[in-house]
Amino acid sequence: MYKLQVNNKVLFSLFFVSVALVLFSSSVIVFPNQAIAAGKFTIDPKINLKKLNNPQKLKVVAYSTGQNKTKYLTGNDLNSNTATVSFQFNQKNDLVTAVHRDEYFVCAYDLNPQTNEMKSYSCIEGNLENPSGKNRVNIGSGPVVTLSSGPFKPVNGAEIKNPTIVVWIENLAGKKHLKDIKAVAMIKGEFKSKIIDARKMLEKSKDNIIKVPLLFDKTPEIGPIKKGDFLFACVSANVLKPVEGTECEHRETSHTGNIHNIVARHD
Repeated sequence: MYKLQVNNKVLFSLFFVSVALVLFSSSVIVFPNQAIAAGKFTIDPKINLKKLNNPQKLKVVAYSTGQNKTKYLTGNDLNSNTATVSFQFNQKNDLVTAVHRDEYFVCAYDLNPQTNEMKSYSCIEGNLENPSGKNRVNIGSGPVVTLSSGPFKPVNGAEIKNPTIVVWIENLAGKKHLKDIKAVAMIKGEFKSKIIDARKMLEKSKDNIIKVPLLFDKTPEIGPIKKGDFLFACVSANVLKPVEGTECEHRETSHTGNIHNIVARHD
């Protein structure tokens, strides 16, 4: 009788472990050298530190599918020639579902550890290659090209006080069932966003262009905004498909005035 009780306990334990493994496997997608929860994807920047002079603190920001993320790297994170960071995003939210070729961006800022002010930056815009897994991207290396600012570089322009980034959204007139769109702007590691009723705004527009002003009325934590700072603007919504549910554009600030226009969607 004792042996039978022991065997029953063992069988019950094995059954419990089997059920737990099944439940775990149903909630996790396993890829080579990685495990990502179902309904998630990651953007994984590999940051080249070779041209930085003894970096001690980095601020890294990322945006995709209507979601923005921020992480800081310090200490042992920066002890080699490269640093890596992983940002996890939901594949789906109330506005948009991630698909292949959706656009995203990542920026890394080298900071003075005492003052927390930016010494230099590097940014890159990319396209999702794996909207259900890992998306690797290199930053801080290579030449200045259309989608990359190239190696880390400083910004020495004059200060821009209280800038408004105006996000332009074009070519929506033919879209059926037009509704909410999220407009986002990022500069100097700070994000501003607004969800708009695109149908109502388009009806009021005289040129079929929606313009969303986003005011940056506070000094960023890594120092004042200056002429030459890199800015991004993105729009996210399923209605923007079939090509991309998230579209982004970028440029450097070119003047010290208050209004800075950027066309986030023009297809």
